[in-house]
Amino acid sequence: MNASPMNTQHTLTIQTGFEVVAIERLLQVTRYRGFQLCGMEMKPLADQSGLLVTLNILSDKPISLLTAQLNKLYDVQHLELHAPAAAVLRA
Repeated sequence: MNASPMNTQHTLTIQTGFEVVAIERLLQVTRYRGFQLCGMEMKPLADQSGLLVTLNILSDKPISLLTAQLNKLYDVQHLELHAPAAAVLRA
């Protein structure tokens, strides 16, 4: 029986445009890059100019693989990475 790999949980706060397709793109890139979505919160910005999306991500991969791709999306206006929390998954 192999030991469980070390996974790190990351929290990203992303400001996007107000279109639903922006959320679809965020989730698609997250999935394509092999990151597991643990939670998501979405709310409109105070000035109604877009959405503030918080993603909780889990992976053993470097988070830079995901943030680099998310920053390339047309819809992403601002992306902030919060300090990671270490977590070990057990079988």
